[in-house]
Formats: sequence, C-alpha cells, structure tokens
Amino acid sequence: PHRGDSVVGRIHTKSRMLGPPSLTLNLRGGHAGRCCITELADTESWENMPLGKSASFAIVDSKGENAKEQQHRVVSSDSDADLSRGTEEEDDASNEENETHSSGIVQNDYPEGKYVKCRVLGNVRSKAAVELSLRDSRLEGDNLDNDAVPTPNDMIHAYVVSTTKMGCFVRLSRSVEGRVILKELSDEFLPNPGAMFPQGRLVVGKVKSVKKPNHHGKKGNLSVTAMLDIDMRESVLLVSGDRVTMDDIQENAKYTGVITRVESYGVFVRIDNSDVSGLAHVSECSDTYIKNIQDLYNPGDLVKLIVIKMEKEQKRLAFSLKASNFVDDDDSDDDSTSSSGSESSSDAMDEDDEDHSVDSEDGDFASKLAKKMESGEGMDVDEDSTDSDSEGSDSDSDSESSDSEEDESEERPQKGQSLQAMQTDVGFDWGSSTTKPAETKKLVEESSDDESSSSSDSSEDESDDADSGFKSSHRARKKAAAKRREEEETSRREAALADGTADETPETSADFERLVASNPNSSEVWIKYMAFHLSLADIDSARNVANRAFERIEFRQEGEKLNVWTALLTLELKYGTGKSLYETVDRASSTNNPKQVYLRVCELLDKEVDAAASASGSSDLNAATKRADDMFTKMCKKFKSKKSVWIAHFQYLLKGSRHEEAHALLKRSLQSLPTYKHVEVMSKFAQMEFELGSPERGRTIFNALLEKHPKRMDLLFVNIDKEVKSGDMAKARALFDSVVNPVSHDRKQFKFSDKQMKSLFKKWYRMEEDHGDSESQERVKEEARVFVSKSSQ
Repeated sequence: PHRGDSVVGRIHTKSRMLGPPSLTLNLRGGHAGRCCITELADTESWENMPLGKSASFAIVDSKGENAKEQQHRVVSSDSDADLSRGTEEEDDASNEENETHSSGIVQNDYPEGKYVKCRVLGNVRSKAAVELSLRDSRLEGDNLDNDAVPTPNDMIHAYVVSTTKMGCFVRLSRSVEGRVILKELSDEFLPNPGAMFPQGRLVVGKVKSVKKPNHHGKKGNLSVTAMLDIDMRESVLLVSGDRVTMDDIQENAKYTGVITRVESYGVFVRIDNSDVSGLAHVSECSDTYIKNIQDLYNPGDLVKLIVIKMEKEQKRLAFSLKASNFVDDDDSDDDSTSSSGSESSSDAMDEDDEDHSVDSEDGDFASKLAKKMESGEGMDVDEDSTDSDSEGSDSDSDSESSDSEEDESEERPQKGQSLQAMQTDVGFDWGSSTTKPAETKKLVEESSDDESSSSSDSSEDESDDADSGFKSSHRARKKAAAKRREEEETSRREAALADGTADETPETSADFERLVASNPNSSEVWIKYMAFHLSLADIDSARNVANRAFERIEFRQEGEKLNVWTALLTLELKYGTGKSLYETVDRASSTNNPKQVYLRVCELLDKEVDAAASASGSSDLNAATKRADDMFTKMCKKFKSKKSVWIAHFQYLLKGSRHEEAHALLKRSLQSLPTYKHVEVMSKFAQMEFELGSPERGRTIFNALLEKHPKRMDLLFVNIDKEVKSGDMAKARALFDSVVNPVSHDRKQFKFSDKQMKSLFKKWYRMEEDHGDSESQERVKEEARVFVSKSSQ
C-alpha cells in the first residue's frame, strides 16, 4: 500500500501492539498495519479508553498503606533522563503485559476479526508495518498531514502512553507527545499513579512548553516531531490568571495551601495556585502541644497559613498554621464569637475543644480518634467539665429524639408558610439577671421573707442550669441540621455528576469550566457562563469569561464569536460606561465584520430606547435617544455605501414617529448609495411607511416606482400584499384592475408577459378566496377569459 490509499483491514487484537497504545490490523497481501490511538477518531470525538481497559490496570486499594509509606512514594523529580529511563522500563513492562493479558481487555468498539476501512498514512518505524488512520475526516478527504503542534498555555486532550513512579507520558497525535511529572499529575496525593492513569486513558492538560524531542538510544521515536511539558493539575486548569510566584509572597500575609509532606519536625505546605512551598515547624502547627504530628495532618490536607519568615535569596519560607492567627477572619469557625453572652469558663472550654477537634469528614477519622483517645491528648480538663459534657451530650440526644419534628418544621418550612419567631412566653425569663415569677407576686405573709429569698435563689440556680443546657442542645441541633443539609447537597451533586444532568443545569464555576472545556466553540455555553457571573454581581469575571471565549473559539467560527461579542456589548451597555462601550465596539470591529457589529450595537440601543420609552423617566429617554442617534449616524457615515445600515436607520426613526427626519434621511441615502440599490431601498422605505407611518405615503412611493419600472412585477406584488395587510381590499383590487385594464385607470400600461399575467391572475384569485366572495371570484375568472381571448387574436 502507498500513502493516501484507502484499504480494508481486519482487526487483530491478539498480537503485540506496535508502539502502544495502538490497534493492530492485518491487510491484504500479508501486510501488518498499525493505527495509533489518536487516529481511531477525530479529535472532537475522542473517548476514554477506546481500546478497552486491561485487567492489569485495575485500580488497587491503597487504604492499607500508612501515611509514611504513602509519603515516601511522592517523587517530585523534574529530570528528563530519569523520567525517560523510567518510561523505557514501563514500555517493556507494558509490552509484556500486552502479550500475557491480551484476553484481559474488556469489550470495545474494535473486537477481534472486525473489518474496517482505513487510510494509509505511511510506514512506521518497523518496515513490516503500515501506518493507518480510521478518522472520518481522513477517510472522506485527502488531508494526510499531521495535527498542528499546540502552543504554550493551550488546553489539550491526550491519551496516556505509560505511567511510572516519575510521571506520565501522553500522546496528542502521531507526531506530538508530552510528559507530565509526578507532582503535576494531580493536586492531591496519588498513592498509585499507575492505577489512576492507565494506558489509554483520555486526560486534559495545559501546555507549559514545547521543545524538540531527544532521539537517543533505540527507544527514541523518530516520528515524534515535538515534545510538550504538560500540567494536569485541576488548580492550574481552572485558574485563568497568572500563578503566584516567590516575588508575590509577602511576609505576614495569609494564604491557603495543601500539605505535601509530613515529617516529625513539621509539615511542608504548597501555596494554592503556585509552585511555592515552605515549612511549618511543629511548634507552629498548633496552639497546643502536639504529641504526634502525623495524627493531626496528612498529605493532601487543605490548610490556612500565614508567612512568618522569608528568605528570598535562598527561596525559603516559614509558615504558621496556628488557629489563633485566623480568629478574626470572616470564615472562621470559632463558636465562641457567636456566643458572646456565655460565661468565660464555657468560652475557654469551647476553644480547647476546637483545638483538639478531629475532622469528622476525614477519611482516616476513626483511626485518628482512636489514637487521640489512647494517648489521652486533650483530656486535661477537670472532672466537672467532663461530667457537664456527658450530661450535655445526653441532653442533646434526648432533645434531638423528642424534638425531631419541630426541627424539621423549622429547617424546611412548607410553601406558603413564613418563618415565625419562637414563642418565649413559657412561664420564665430567658435572661440571667431578671426576677423569677415567684418573686413577681408579693407574699401575703411578711414573716416568710427569708424563706422566699432562699427559694428564689435556688430557683435561679436551677433556671441558669436549664438555660445553659437548652442553649447547648439548641446549638447542637443547629450544627447537626447544617451538616445534614451539607451531606444532602453533596450527595445530590454527586448524583448529578454521575448521571450527566450536571451539564444540563450547571450551578458552579467548576460545572461551567467542565462544559467549556468539552465544547469550547459553543457561544451558548460561554454566554451562560457570563450570565452566571452577572447573577453574582461579578461583572469583571463576566468580562474575563468573554475574553477567554475569544481566545478559545476557533477563528473559523465567526458566528459564534460574534454572539459572544454581542453579549459583551450588552454587558457594557447595561453595566459599563460610554467609554467602555465604544472601546468594546472598536475591539469587536477589528476582529469581526464591522458592519455586522455596528448593526447589532444599534439594535441594542434601539431596544434601550424602547425600554426607556415604556418607563416614566424622561431624562433616561433623552439620554438613550441621544446615544442611539449618535451611533446610527456614525454607522451611516462609516458604511454609507451599504443599504442595510440606511434601512436600519429608517426603521429606527419611523418607530419613534420621526417621519420628517426619516424622509430627509431617505434623500441623503439616495445620494450616497449606488443607483442600482435605489429601487430596493425605496421599496423597503415604502413598506415601513405602511407598517410604522402613513399608508398613503407608502402608496405614493410604490406608484412612483411602478411608473418608472413597469416590468417589475415583484414591486407590484409587494404593494398588493401591503394593501391587503392594511385591510384596504378596494385598493388591492384597483391595483389588479389597473394591470388588466390600464386604459380605464389612466395609467401607463404594464409590460408583463403571458406567463407573468398567469401568475398575476392566480394571486388575484387566491386573494379573493381568502378575503372576497363568490361574485368577486367569478369576476376574476371572467377577466382571465377576456385576457386569454384578446391575447389569442
């Protein structure tokens, strides 16, 4: 076979892959063919694991590994030689697995023995194999060229070639491959990267750099013309701005980060949206003594940090993770700030409880809690507080079991019901220093003052205990309800992501980012993303989304880009200034058809005038009218040889009942437009007069056109249709009669052929069927017979 030939091949999955991942085919004449995984389908139709998933790549359960074993598996080497050497070993291992586990591949679209049509692209490294393609675009066309090489900062899709302990190699096309180092595979810790990224998995990444490949040794692929450095971390894919660098870090500034490594002397933290890492010493990890830091932190935990020391020359940073540094933050979870009326002893107890709390959502929560109970950490409170805690928990459980219906009614009010304040008039006061009901009544016997005072003191103590117990149980119920709602929302979101409905109704920025990544050329998705930010009153983010759309949408999709430009112009018109609007118009005109841009801007301004006219504010109407007049005038000056801009200006003036200005503009347009466009412009103006102005002026214009152009039957039919639409059937019949009997109407005779007269009589008869009676229909037939008899003589 030669390059460009169309051949039929038989899929042979039991043989060893040539340059995996690929599909091996047998061709006529004993030739062997290889179809790269990137040539199975066009880039827009790529699917995950198209060749099936081998049993050897089953995801292993890593829950049995402890923290030390996991953290030692994190390797952040950037060495090309190490990564290449590890990949060579993985290639050998994958080839052996392809031979031994050929039957372990699940069912896919390329079963053994299936015949498929292919296009020959050329020979591969092995002289006995032929390079093939199954892409529809190559089968239907003659394009055999390699795919274009991406540029830095481009979002790309690729298939995994191999994964080692050093990182991952991916393939974008036959001639472009890339590598991802281990620390840039994911933001989270990966205990087994080979299981998470098996051969053939479809991944998304961002190009960091492009360079030529090093063809060294026998393993070098000579067909690869470009090697990319790729970053697949979600934090990099979702962030549109620049990443944080060492120069951006400031001392005493607060950031968020991810723990990358845990040691006995402290933890290493990487700041979010950056590659900057630093050390938080064990003394700065908590406000209290930590017996074993590995019981408190794990790799992958999200933490807040504050920079306490910087050495920029050595690129060293010292962090502090103490909770006391973030007490004044808006998103602090400190309960003591919300209970300002509680006693100082209970505040101190709450703070101690928070310092020694364990995250219940942590996957290793049970083991952490058991270790804390065995070590006795955080158990240095007195016996009284322990007893009160146990009693409070008992009361909490009792309160939750007895008041469950009340809680549900409070948390989820039914439709048509409004939340009401809780009834507090229950026989005692909620305050701590008010008089009890027993003291509001004067005792009849003055001799029992001592007994009443002692009884009131005891009742005060009991009521204080009841108040504190009720407050603690109420706070616990609120926390439980909030946690329950959060779990329900999380489960709902997971279900939506699983069944695909999350793409139909996106609710978060992550949902929209996933949509634009999967369909970057859809203006509808980008405009919905802009509307999402506008619903949050984030105008700058909406502008950024539009600017990203201009970069991501292909240059061939001019209509899609113009739709996004229209949305941005609408945003500037509603929320921006006059200067920003004109700047946006100039930007849009430089990248799109300028006439279409101005027409859309004028349409938006016309709608703004209509909205201001429907409102009661005269000042807003005057401002909107002035802005629209300026834009229409500018458009007509800029495109004075285009009839569509003049017609749009006519419609704008006639809608505003500015007839004299419209007629003056008509004269100016006839002076600027070429002669062959005059008829159509005047016809459009006459139609607008019928709809928005005076029908009599429209008839005058049509009569002048028909006198000057007696062969234009299209003008006659348009005139008749406008008369019928306006409801003047007598005028419409008079037009038909003037054509059939021109002498009786003192009009210039029309020069219509017999074929044209046939269509005229048909139109006349259809009009009489819809709007006339039997007599008028018979008259049309009679006129047709007379005309036929005259023309046959």
